[in-house]
Amino acid sequence: MAIGSSDTNPPSREDGFSLVELLAVLAIMSLMVGAVIAGRPDGPTRTDRETARMTAQLQRFFDDAALAGEIRALGASTDGLMLYTHDGVQWVERAELPWPEDARVELRADEVRIQLTDDAVPAYRFEPYGNVPELVLSMRGPDATYVLSPDDRGRFTREVER
Repeated sequence: MAIGSSDTNPPSREDGFSLVELLAVLAIMSLMVGAVIAGRPDGPTRTDRETARMTAQLQRFFDDAALAGEIRALGASTDGLMLYTHDGVQWVERAELPWPEDARVELRADEVRIQLTDDAVPAYRFEPYGNVPELVLSMRGPDATYVLSPDDRGRFTREVER
């Protein structure tokens, strides 16, 4: 018996929690955990990952052009974007960036919608001294619309519209 305690009865078998009470608490806790897990947002979608990768590749391609003092170009087809360099005589294909499989793509140049064809041609030139075409590339995925465009300094940005 504790000092200063007036309880003279020893502990009995009825003190504490019963097995049914413990199981009820565990069931309630498992329902709460399930609700938290079910309400958690999903990770990035394939379109989200692909547009982020595409933006980074475009930016790196045109940053390299500015450092090298080269004119580079961008072409678009129904399959994806094509990146070009100029060797002094002709345009040379350097990389292809395919569209995300689950995205609907729309390209606008100078606010005019461009009809994508089967073959890409170097249509949009980026010059190292500041000539930047007004392009807006929209890719509508299952969860959001991703808009890629160069700013007035030629830096590619990606905006997500949910």
